[in-house]
Amino acid sequence: MKSNDFDNLAFVYDKLARLVFGKSIVQSQQFFLHRIPDRSRVLILGGGSGWILEKLLEARPTVEVCYIEASQNMISLAQDRIQNDTRIQFINGTENEIPNRAFDVIIANFYLDLFEDQSLKPVLQKMKSSLAPNGEWLITDFVDRTWWHRTMLKIMYLFFKATTKIEAGKLPDWSAAVVGIGGIKTDSKSFYGDFIEATVFQF
Repeated sequence: MKSNDFDNLAFVYDKLARLVFGKSIVQSQQFFLHRIPDRSRVLILGGGSGWILEKLLEARPTVEVCYIEASQNMISLAQDRIQNDTRIQFINGTENEIPNRAFDVIIANFYLDLFEDQSLKPVLQKMKSSLAPNGEWLITDFVDRTWWHRTMLKIMYLFFKATTKIEAGKLPDWSAAVVGIGGIKTDSKSFYGDFIEATVFQF
């Protein structure tokens, strides 16, 4: 994934997502924010335009956040939302730029769907190595359970392949992959006809 993959979509991405998925796209990503303990060190991977930062800081104002995003335009939008806040470290990059420190919570919303199955495991291992003991992952992403899920996914991957040149051409089995490296699924909530799933994993 190159650093400018989502640059061309940055200024319309949120509007496009809400046009297709309505409030579900927002509700799903913030559903489990209440589980984050006060004063946690939180890593956000693929944070997008930064609206989730506003929700997180409203819910847990004492957290410290490392916000990693591959698109420089997305980073700029996030910085415009949250200006001069010492609680947040912005990093233009991917999981390869995760700082060498332990995080209590990792948030990865619609991030794991960017990878093919074979390349997802090393991504997850990098994330796991950055997690503090008894830490949690909050993951929100698409799932493939019905014929219309598969139809939607096919259309979406064709679109993002053409516009952002993402690696994946189909949805990886991200939930099974997380369980495969030791994650224990402790809670979940489905949205948009079970097409979107917000999940909590503990290690």
